[in-house]
Amino acid sequence: MQKISTICSSYRSYGKIDILINSFDKQKYNNKELIVVDGSSEKEDFNIITKKFYNKKFIKFFHFPNGTIYECLNKGISESDGTIINIMGDDDFFFNTETFNEVNNEFNKGINLFYGDTIFKKDEKIVRYYKSFEIKKGFIKLAFIPSHTSSFISRNLYDKIGVYNTSYKIASDLDFYFRLLKEKNLRHVYKSKPITIMTDGGKSNKSLNNVYKSNIEAITIMKKNNLKFPLLRVIIKLLIKVYLLINFKIKKNFIDYG
Repeated sequence: MQKISTICSSYRSYGKIDILINSFDKQKYNNKELIVVDGSSEKEDFNIITKKFYNKKFIKFFHFPNGTIYECLNKGISESDGTIINIMGDDDFFFNTETFNEVNNEFNKGINLFYGDTIFKKDEKIVRYYKSFEIKKGFIKLAFIPSHTSSFISRNLYDKIGVYNTSYKIASDLDFYFRLLKEKNLRHVYKSKPITIMTDGGKSNKSLNNVYKSNIEAITIMKKNNLKFPLLRVIIKLLIKVYLLINFKIKKNFIDYG
């Protein structure tokens, strides 16, 4: 049974991180740890959270004052000791309680990347479905990457390709996946089903300004990877997202949070 480490970068998370912690706690898997790195400038919120969950032995809390999202994630990865690493937001949760068992079973077959799809919710309503798709060169070149929170990655891959480039404030996960998907020894399994549920409105989508900054970073990353016509690729990627938003229907009885 391999150890699974879930890493969470938090900021003023009191009142919502319960969602992630409770979902993690419900995973029917014993060899696990949750690493929460709080990037708030003040320690007040951090102290409230740690006091509330001090009895949860599977959680490690760290305070990284004024840490960016990716600085906190890198800190969490360095402090973790799992052989399988997963990234989650402070109000994300797992689709069902058997996820870790499934991941462990697949990794025991010799893979180093497991990933699936993500459901987005807002005010308890399903608003979007992110389909990761099987890894193919065409999608990668469009910067259409696997769902971040619905991915489980071998620590050995982090050791080979490195952690997140903190010079990118919003789209460092794109840079990370470009490096990851170039790895010659990548052995992956894709599950065409929801793995996690996220609250709609991550940092890259919180405002038009952030959408703009995210796409500028994406263009820079694509240029660094020698991809031609990066602006056109960003536009096509956005059109794919719109297509999925309009055409992917989810029946209510399909949802079972476990």
